[in-house]
Amino acid sequence: MNPLVGILVLILLALLGARFSFRTGSVPEGPRLLFRTGTHFLIIGFLLGPAGLGLLTVEATRQLSPLLALGLGWVGFHFGLQLDRRSLSHFPVTWLVLALGQAVLTFLFFLAGGWLILSTVGAHIQSFALLMLIAAATAAVTTPAGIAMVSSNFMVRGSVRDLLLFIGSLDAAVGILALQVTYAVYRPVPGAAAPTFLPQPAFILVAAGLGLVLGILFLWLVRRRPTGEELMLYILGMSAFGAGAALQWGLSPLFVSVAMGAVVANWGPGSQRVFRILQRWEKPVYLTFLLLAGVLLSTPTRWLLLLAGGYALLRTAAKTAAAAVLVALVPLGFRVPRRLGLGLVPQGGISLAMAAGSALMYPDLRMGHLGGEGALFTVIVIGVMLSELTGPFFTVKLLRRAGEISAEVEHALQRGDTRRAERAALSRKAFSTSSQGEDDGTAEGAGGSDR
Repeated sequence: MNPLVGILVLILLALLGARFSFRTGSVPEGPRLLFRTGTHFLIIGFLLGPAGLGLLTVEATRQLSPLLALGLGWVGFHFGLQLDRRSLSHFPVTWLVLALGQAVLTFLFFLAGGWLILSTVGAHIQSFALLMLIAAATAAVTTPAGIAMVSSNFMVRGSVRDLLLFIGSLDAAVGILALQVTYAVYRPVPGAAAPTFLPQPAFILVAAGLGLVLGILFLWLVRRRPTGEELMLYILGMSAFGAGAALQWGLSPLFVSVAMGAVVANWGPGSQRVFRILQRWEKPVYLTFLLLAGVLLSTPTRWLLLLAGGYALLRTAAKTAAAAVLVALVPLGFRVPRRLGLGLVPQGGISLAMAAGSALMYPDLRMGHLGGEGALFTVIVIGVMLSELTGPFFTVKLLRRAGEISAEVEHALQRGDTRRAERAALSRKAFSTSSQGEDDGTAEGAGGSDR
C-alpha cells in the first residue's frame, strides 16, 4: 500500500474509533477495560500489517514511523503534565513514597523472579538480560483506568480507592525511568547525530537535558498565548520533534517527552490549557499510535502465548508482594489491606507505549528460538490484555474487602434502582468522613490491618 494511502486509512480508522469504540456500557467489566484503553486497535493494526493481511508492508510501516514517534511523544507529554508539584503537594508524602516505592519493588521482584525462572530452565541469562529489563520496566506500570471504571460502576467512596487512583496515576514514572536507564546501559544502534564520546550513564543526563531544553522552548513558543489551533500545532510539533530526536540519539522518547511535560507543568502558567488540548485530541492520536504499534506485532505462537501468561502472572505476584511490603512499612493513617497490589493489576496504554518504543529502539531484538523480531512486544501486549481482563475483578474484590463497595449500593444496582444506589453511596461517604474525623490521632498504621 502507498504510504500516503496508509496514513489516510489509519487516520480514518482512528477518527472513527475515537467516535464509536469507547461506548462500552453493555460490555462486561474485563473486556470493557480493553475497549476503553483501545487495546483492540492493536489487533486491527496487526491485521493490517505484514503478519496479517499485508495491507501495510514492512517498507510502508518504516515510512510511517514518524507517526509512531508522534504517538510516543504525545503519551509522554500527556503523562509529564501530571507531574505538577503543586498538585502533588495536596497529597501526603507517605502516598508518594508508597506509589513510587511499590513500583521500584515491582521492578526488582519481577526481575528477580524472571532471573530465577530462566536459571531454573537452564536459559543463558546474559542473552535475555535486555529482554528482562524491558519487561520489568513495563511491569512496574499501573493504569488508573481500571480503578476509575470500578469506582464509577459501584459508586465507590473511600481512602483506599483514592490511594489506588493516586498510585495508578503516578507509578509509571518509575517504569519510564527504568527504561531510560536500560537504554543507557544497552546502547541501541543510534543515528549519526548521537554523541559517541559519552560514557553510558551520561545518556540519562542527556535525555533529561533534552527534555528540559524542549520544555523551555515550548514555553517560549506559547508565551504570547496562541489560539487553540496554534497551540495544537505547537504540541504536535514538539511531541514529534522530541520523540524523533530521542529515537535518533538512542534515548527513550517517553522519558524525554515526560521531562518536557514536567517542565511545562511546573514552570508554565498555562499548563492546564495545554492539558485540556491534549485531552481533547487524545483519542485520535492515541488510536493512530495503537494502529501503528499493532503492525509491529509478530504472529503469536504457542511459546509466545505461554510467555505472555507467565509475564502476567509474574507481574501480578510482583505487584502484590511489593505493595504488601510498602503497606507494612509506610504509615498512612488509615487501614489499608495488605493485598493492595491486587488493585494495581491493570497496566494500560503507557506499558504498551514503552514496549512499542523498545521495538523501535531495538528492531533486531529477538528471543532466540522462542520468537524473532517483535516477539517481546507481542508477549507484553498479550500480557497487558490479560491484565486488563482480570484486573477489574481483583480491584472489586479488594475494595469489597476494604469495605468501600457497599452491599446496599450493590443490591440497589442489581435491582436497577440507580437513585437509591446514589443515596446509599452519598450517605456512606458522609459516614466515612465523620468516622475518620472521630478517629483522627488514633488510626492504625498502614501495616495494622489486612481487612
